[in-house]
Amino acid sequence: MLIMQAYLFTYGSLRLDTELKMAKKLSCNCSLVSLGFVTHAKLYKIDWYPAVIPEGDINDIVVGDVYLLDDEEILAELDEYEGIGVGEPPYEYRREKVQVNTENGNLECWMYWYNQELPKGAQVIESGDFLNP
Repeated sequence: MLIMQAYLFTYGSLRLDTELKMAKKLSCNCSLVSLGFVTHAKLYKIDWYPAVIPEGDINDIVVGDVYLLDDEEILAELDEYEGIGVGEPPYEYRREKVQVNTENGNLECWMYWYNQELPKGAQVIESGDFLNP
């Protein structure tokens, strides 16, 4: 089913240059729009994947890829991938719309925030870029 200009901001395992199956599906079935960033957010490495939490100030940024979603069904698959609706709440991630700064101006995008207390040993990624820490 087609949707009207829905965008997704990816910052970790779903980024363009990752080799994971869901990232490849996203890049093959949706249109890459731009590199972008969100402010007032911090990126952490919690295992082989990242977590973003809304904290900090305008200088705290997270870098990622912005996709135009061609089909709303992919959101349900992404929710499952991110663990939304799996197990007991609170789920590991939550999906919300955020303002993303891009070279083409600001876009309202879906984004997955980490939705639990950060585990011990979580490391902040100072660069805000999971692919280039």
